[in-house]
Amino acid sequence: MKVTGNTGAIGATPAVTGGKPSGGAQPAGSTSPATVQGDAVSVSSSAHFMAVAQAELARIPDIRTEKVEAIKAKIESDDYNPDGDAVAEGLVREHTPPPGDR
Repeated sequence: MKVTGNTGAIGATPAVTGGKPSGGAQPAGSTSPATVQGDAVSVSSSAHFMAVAQAELARIPDIRTEKVEAIKAKIESDDYNPDGDAVAEGLVREHTPPPGDR
């Protein structure tokens, strides 16, 4: 095996050539080449589902422009009158941790 490159530097990755084959040692007198096996990855069906769900969610915009435009139109026409108490309760509920987390 031959190692080349700057092996003394922090973070340096030396090049390695001529290593042992990953198929194991060959018996004496064998003329067939060693079998090289690659790595394998197995993903559970749950992980696959999560990946597909995340990809679909990434396609949905963060801002629903139709709703924003509708509210802007109501504001401009003085037809937007939100319930102040409901807004305050929603803000408190959103920013208050559940009773078990306090």
